[in-house]
Parts: sequence; structure tokens; C-alpha cells
Amino acid sequence: MKKARRILWAVLGAWMLFLTCKALFYGRGPLRAPEPARVEMPYALAAGDGVLTMEEIAVHYAPEVHAAVNVLISASGKGDFITGVDFDGDQTARNNWENMPSSPLAAVVYWSVQETDTHYYVGYDFYHPRDDAEIWLDKHENDFEGILLAVPKGEGAFLPPQCMYTQGHGGVWFYGEGLSMTEGSRYGGALALDGDRPVIYIAPNGTLSHAGHSIESDAGHSLYWSVGNSGIRYYHGGEAQVPRTFKGAWERNPCSYRLEPLLTLWSLRNGPYGEGAVFASYGAFDGDNYRPNAANPPWAWRNKTRFGFGGSFLSDPAWTFSRAVEGLALSPGYLQNPYADWVIRVRSVSAPAGKTVRSLRLWRGESLVSDDAWWRLGEGGSVEIGGEGRTSLWMAFPRDSVWRLEAVDEAGNPVADAVIDWEAERLPVS
Repeated sequence: MKKARRILWAVLGAWMLFLTCKALFYGRGPLRAPEPARVEMPYALAAGDGVLTMEEIAVHYAPEVHAAVNVLISASGKGDFITGVDFDGDQTARNNWENMPSSPLAAVVYWSVQETDTHYYVGYDFYHPRDDAEIWLDKHENDFEGILLAVPKGEGAFLPPQCMYTQGHGGVWFYGEGLSMTEGSRYGGALALDGDRPVIYIAPNGTLSHAGHSIESDAGHSLYWSVGNSGIRYYHGGEAQVPRTFKGAWERNPCSYRLEPLLTLWSLRNGPYGEGAVFASYGAFDGDNYRPNAANPPWAWRNKTRFGFGGSFLSDPAWTFSRAVEGLALSPGYLQNPYADWVIRVRSVSAPAGKTVRSLRLWRGESLVSDDAWWRLGEGGSVEIGGEGRTSLWMAFPRDSVWRLEAVDEAGNPVADAVIDWEAERLPVS
């Protein structure tokens, strides 16, 4: 009898040991240190040394990210992990599709900050090695989407964001309370906040309209049918972790990310390009799977609405917000803005006798950059770009760009003898 009991206890002990090992090593992934605490950056700590840095601002507003995971495609959902462009240990973007399944995707979020007299513009961008889908037309190597906050400056305090845009595949939405939108711009709804930090939702890979890593405010975001409520709750813990698991609701799956300056990618925009590099050209990641070179960094995002211009979402955020949202009272110039290669300044225009100048058009080579609605011509030949006393545009275009500004009449024909006082200043390399 005693021998039978000993055998029974031995069997039960072995079974319990098996279940424990299975839970540790298969259910939740390998053992590792507990999740780090969220990094906090209150104003008193940031400004305690008398200097408020751009990185401290980025840390204070670092978002919480609810990333949905589509378990049906892309290495059983791994394609929905956020990571750095160099996740595989090299600065080559063309092999990232192939290297994703076998590489640990440690969480990285890219940040940027610009400053005017009235606002900080704080951006966060998210990289995925694959934009994957069930059909090949929606697939391409590399994927880069992001958000940008318009944050009013306070005296001795950080203030909550006033407005946020999100970008995904050329679709741009603006979020905030009581926003009055201009014609053609898209209002996304309320801006979800945890304190001053935005809470956002990133859609998973797939073919539906709200897929392919499009970003929304977490307040009433769209649902995605195939993910089975699987996801990850990314937060800024200062450490680039690999998600333990994504099974089940993201509330149960925390993962710390590390902030990385967007300047690390911006510094590569002028090449070298092609195989062995991150970019194929000034505004495109190098990729050869399905649609080549299909992903764009923020300085080359193109929008599907009537406001802004290619790249303005990063190079001139004050312009972007003022064109889309009415009544924000944004300063038109910058105290700090490292994300522009050109400033276009227009001082005045005068028409020859008997002729009238209705508008201006800005050309880069043979490509028309502006539309006629940008320019407001006043008495004495004064020019405003979109109003509010703005006379300059900060632009991200290659440094060998050739610019031309022409005056046009009511019929849209060039006024050849018009005199335009303007300049295109190429800024120092940053």
C-alpha cells in the first residue's frame, strides 16, 4: 500500500512538474525579468536643470499603443510587431521581409519634436518589416506609419495635446475635442488620453479598409474581424522588449518599447541608396518584395486630401495642422525644426500694367508642388501662404531640387512679366 502511494505521488509530482514547465516555456515564452515600469517625465523633473530637451518632451508624451495581431498571416502574427528598421542587425532594408520570421522583433518607436513660439509638434512613428495581406496586391516590404501631436506650450507645465493626426497609407485623420475642420480634411473623433499620453490603436496586417497598420485614436477605433481579440499593449518602459505573447486581449500582454530618434533615419535620406542601404531614394525605403520601394518615411508621406504637400506632415507640421483644422492659432515659424531641407520664402508680387495676378504656383523641376488656393495676395503686392501672416514653407525635398515660382491670372495663364520677390533657401544638412 505504501509503495502504491509513493508511486502515485511520484506520478502526480512528475505531472505537476511537466505542467509547470509547459506553462513557463510554451505558454508565456521563456523566463525573463519582469516588465519594466512605465517611464515618467513630469515637468518638474524635465525642467529641473533649467533646460527642457526635445527628448524629455518625447518621453513625457510617449503613447500607449494597442496593436492588434492577425494570427492568420505573416508568421502567425509576428508581422504585426513594431520594431526598428535594423532589427536584424544590419542597415539593409531589402532583406527585412525575409529576415523577419527568424529575428527577435524588439519594440522600438521613432520620435521627433519641433518647436514654435506657441506649440510643440511631437511625432511617433512605427516600423513593421512587412505590410502583409491575404492577397498580393496589398503586400510590400517595409511599412512606416505614424502620429503627430500639436501640443500647446504652457508656463511651467506640460499641457495635454490639443490635436493629433494619424497617418496610414496616405489616409490622414485628425483627432481632438470640438475641432472645426476645413473642407476636405478628415475628422477622426475624440483623442484618447492617459494623462497627457495619447492612446492609439494600430490595425493588423490584412486586406480590409482598417488594416495594414493604419492608426486610429483608441477612442472608438474600428474592429477587425480576424484577429480574435489578439494583441499587444506596448508602452514606454525604456527597454526594447520582444513580446512574450500576443494571445488574448492586449490588456494581458504588456511589452515595453524603447524610443529612438527619427534623426537616425533622417540622416540617411541623402543616400547611399539601393542594395545594402535603408532607402532606395530620398523618399522611399528600399524593398523588393511584391511592390518595390512601396514604403515611405514621414518626409515623403503623400496625402489623399486637399491640404498639405508631400512631406509637409513632418517638414512643416504647423502648416499641416493650420490647413486642416480651423482656429488653432498656430505660430507660422519655428524655433527648432531639423526635418526640412528647404525654406521657400515669398515676400511680394507685382503685376505689369494692365494685368492682374490671381495666384502663384510653385514648381520643382517639371512637377507642380502647390495649388492656387495656397496663396493670398493682398494690397501692395503682399503675399500670405494660407493666412495668419505666414510667408514661408518648410519643405523636405532632395537638395539638388530646382525651384520655380510663377504668377498666374484669372484664367490660370502665366503672367510672364510679373515680378516676384522670393527665395528658395537650402538649409544646412542635419
